[in-house]
Amino acid sequence: MKKITLLLGMAIATTMGFSQVIVDVVSAPTCTSLERTYTYRFAGELDGSATDWAMPNMFVGANSIQADVVLADDGTDGTIDAGGNTPHNKNNDACDSLTWTQDLTGKIAIFYRGACEFGLKGFNAQKRGAIGAIIVNHTGDAVGMAGGTYGVNVNIPYVMVSEDDGNALIACLENGGSLEVFIGSKVGLYPNDMGTSPADIVMAESTGNPLSLSQDSSELNLDLGIWAYNVGQNPMTGVTFTVDIDYMGSTIHTMTSAPLDFNAPDTSFVDTQYVDLGNYGRNPAWLTGNYTVTYTINTPVTDDAPADNSMMSSFKVTADNVYAKARLDGSNEPIHTTAFSLNESTTTYDWFETCIQFKNPNASRLKAMGITYSCEPVGGTMGGELVEVRAYTWDDVFTDANDPAFPAAASPWARTQIGSGIDFYLDESEDGVNKYMAFDEAPINLVDNQRYLFCLYNASDSLRVGFDAQIDYTSTINNYLEFSSPVGDLPAGGTEEWYAAGFGYDVSTGISVNFDLSPTSVAEEANDAAVIPFPNPVANLLSIPVRKNVTGNVTVEVFDVAGKLVLTENSVVGNGPVRINVASIANGSYVFKTTFANGSTDSYKISVNR
Repeated sequence: MKKITLLLGMAIATTMGFSQVIVDVVSAPTCTSLERTYTYRFAGELDGSATDWAMPNMFVGANSIQADVVLADDGTDGTIDAGGNTPHNKNNDACDSLTWTQDLTGKIAIFYRGACEFGLKGFNAQKRGAIGAIIVNHTGDAVGMAGGTYGVNVNIPYVMVSEDDGNALIACLENGGSLEVFIGSKVGLYPNDMGTSPADIVMAESTGNPLSLSQDSSELNLDLGIWAYNVGQNPMTGVTFTVDIDYMGSTIHTMTSAPLDFNAPDTSFVDTQYVDLGNYGRNPAWLTGNYTVTYTINTPVTDDAPADNSMMSSFKVTADNVYAKARLDGSNEPIHTTAFSLNESTTTYDWFETCIQFKNPNASRLKAMGITYSCEPVGGTMGGELVEVRAYTWDDVFTDANDPAFPAAASPWARTQIGSGIDFYLDESEDGVNKYMAFDEAPINLVDNQRYLFCLYNASDSLRVGFDAQIDYTSTINNYLEFSSPVGDLPAGGTEEWYAAGFGYDVSTGISVNFDLSPTSVAEEANDAAVIPFPNPVANLLSIPVRKNVTGNVTVEVFDVAGKLVLTENSVVGNGPVRINVASIANGSYVFKTTFANGSTDSYKISVNR
């Protein structure tokens, strides 16, 4: 189950420290394509400050490790866990301590996610002499890891890699190959080594930019800049930086900085500098399509570790007026590489909603129509689960993220809901599929310079929301001072709380907002306009019209706003509407779901008021 913890703070900073700690395959004689640096998530905090782990401070060079990798074999076939997840390779899950006889002394253990806690896996490997551990995610990109019961006993470097990367590493081992891996600080590792990271480049503020709001350079203007640092043993003089912008394969802008000098690092200092590369706005007009921004570090001598000398980001100007913070695919639908729900190991939550922020001086040109999104099941099943798309005006008054008036982390935010639309998942065939839900109130008029939140509300413990984990807004937020993917939640028995940083600046909510025109490439989840229950609000007896050519049995289920089933009625479709007595349920807002004999479903938001 991918459940992660919300960022409690909102501090905006660059992440050079993270970039200096790497996971690198330094030797793979029979699998040379694997010799590179890998994206990862660390168990706890890189500085060792997490209280649910006993991790060393990885910024300290003495805590770096380099060793051969061994595939864990605990001798026992894996079992399906409580969430329904099955380990990939049975006895490679590092869960069964009693039958695990491997000697891992001086090695880095690699194993699959699933069947038991992250902490137990790491502790089992450590007990067998491993000096480090790599866990392979069972679905998508690497995610954060909670220590659970055993994490406080794990004091060896412990990282997660993505499903694809991990499978490739394990395949090399299973085919008789060998892997030597370095986990630790890059500082002083190579003689000549400049670097940057995805977190350290300024990107476009949004990945999807409606053409109606991107007419020329006055409306869409890109700030261009990069943080860079020297972690090599030697000073670097005369380093330059280049930014190139390509449109549909052709370079339309290039800029190179003046030479800069970087000192060599010492025990407490890494020379880190911000390079301003100006800005770019297209005249006479932006064109629809894909734009790529590439930053390159140009060193006067050969860089001994050049993999982090070039970083790329992309954004789109969309003719169908799609707005997004996640990357968009060829159909201008949001890309998701992983899915998140809340970490409920210590706190339970009634709901959470993940949003993207929108504000534009010309917003009144557009009307909000709906949201495209995706979800995955927690544990394998998602049929009958409910989500809601929502639109709010964000009414807190502040200038930007540095304004002292910006709402504190975990505080409620002043919002006014202006849009909603409810969807039920039919079955697992919709796992990870992009779906479109129109707002019931669409078209929604927008106001210039008003902040809006467009959100996906989830009160289900069985659904994870799609996120894009291959884009990092850290330096972009630092530049524009506007957060990208805030998250709100309601702890059980508590009051709602909001986090501007959401699940982190390195993941973006995998939703997009559609303005003016509804998309045609994803499934439309809105109801048949002619099928409208009445009366609404209802006091006692609700009539639900039936679509043409629908016959046989019908089941009506009533859910409260938290997704709890409060009433079920079975009936048979006749010549008139289906009638249901709601006298037994309290006043409030409910979702009525009708399921017909042919498998089709409809859903409606109904108010009970008497």
